[in-house]
Amino acid sequence: MAPSENQPTPPCHVVAMPYPGRGHINPMVNFCIAVAESSSDIVITFVVTEEWLGLIGSVDKPPNMSFATIPNVVPSERVRGDDIYGFAMAVMTKMEEPFERLLDELRLPPPAVIIADAFLPWAAEVGGRRNIPVAGLWTMSASVYTVLYHFDLLVQNGHFPIDLPVNGDAIVDYIPGLSPIRVADLPGLLRDQEKTPVFLKLMPQESKVKYLIFTSVYELEANVIDALKQKLASSIYNFGPATSYFKVKDILNSSTNVHDDGTDNYLKWLDIQQPKSVLYVSLGSFLSVSRAQMDEIAIGLRKSGVRFLLVSRHETSRLQELCGEKGLTVQWCDQLRVLCHPSVGGFWSHCGWNSTKEAILTGVPVLTSPIIMDQLPNAKAIVEDWRTGWRVLEGVFDEENFVKGDEIGELVRRFMDLENEERGEIEKNARELTDACKREFERGGLFWTDIEDFIKSIMPGSTTQ
Repeated sequence: MAPSENQPTPPCHVVAMPYPGRGHINPMVNFCIAVAESSSDIVITFVVTEEWLGLIGSVDKPPNMSFATIPNVVPSERVRGDDIYGFAMAVMTKMEEPFERLLDELRLPPPAVIIADAFLPWAAEVGGRRNIPVAGLWTMSASVYTVLYHFDLLVQNGHFPIDLPVNGDAIVDYIPGLSPIRVADLPGLLRDQEKTPVFLKLMPQESKVKYLIFTSVYELEANVIDALKQKLASSIYNFGPATSYFKVKDILNSSTNVHDDGTDNYLKWLDIQQPKSVLYVSLGSFLSVSRAQMDEIAIGLRKSGVRFLLVSRHETSRLQELCGEKGLTVQWCDQLRVLCHPSVGGFWSHCGWNSTKEAILTGVPVLTSPIIMDQLPNAKAIVEDWRTGWRVLEGVFDEENFVKGDEIGELVRRFMDLENEERGEIEKNARELTDACKREFERGGLFWTDIEDFIKSIMPGSTTQ
């Protein structure tokens, strides 16, 4: 848990508190590892629920980073997707007290800074009561942040409440730094008029968050990030998918391709496929499409005649039977390793922010089928701004927008046709974007500059503390 009492007192103690969800915890872990590895003068206590310690406790981390736990006061990760709103309310109301109690129990000096997920507004309250600066880690795109930050402009321009038949095709072109976007492509959480104000309360308050850390790639959202730096009082730092980038680099530089572990059967299968012939299909680990729609996806994949690797948490055997012998269905895979594989030529994705960044880092074109939340604007960026993918359909991939197998089969066939001119264009754009992003992580690049500046700003005695 926390370092023992006989260890030397660290010059700078940092406490990190993520939102209890995979898409939030992973970026927080990666950021904290980068900070800890960049300075031995910093000791990080990473706080999770007891359940989450069981899920990530074996992660490889530097010696100056340790885990501490609070009780399981929120619903289990296994049922989080059943009631998103109820889960968020539990996070807002039940985690603050055990977190603050833990701060009193740690055998370390009071933290110099609390790094908290930006969706934990009570962390800023705790920091304020204890005179501890707070850094908010934003795990979605900077574009989503600026849309929510400028929510009042949506109201003023008649684009909230959202009524898709009435204003869904209206263009939002007045948010600083943001490229024009349809109302229908705004974050999905804005579609519920009653719950939207509650979710907006999760936004970090400028006056209470000293630092704001984005998990973006500057090259992707330079205009948005620059506009926010001009407007926000908080100091802004950008931490892109650095851990993913370095893992991609290691994978691509590896001279061996041996898969001895039985769990790597899908990699052995990929090894015998033709270059760029496989469509990787993964629609997220948190929310998923309906059973009926998954059946149509399986049927469409079979009809396409394309090789595929389908990830589905449920009913993999039944889906494999529907899909036929052209592909492979698995419950889990190492997504980055799959995207790096030379046999993979496309990625059918729900467009979660982490998956979106991984597709960019690996240069793989994307078929987009967003389901909820930030996935809608992410899909829009892929198709319209970066032009590295196609839409499976307009709007949200749900029961109201049902796509039949015949349509899926034809789309997949065209998307994976390497002779298709449109396909060639998005592949070219994907490669160019990958090359641009790589420069950010080279020594002396923006990633290293922002990490170093953040560390300097939180060290005791810093003029920005």
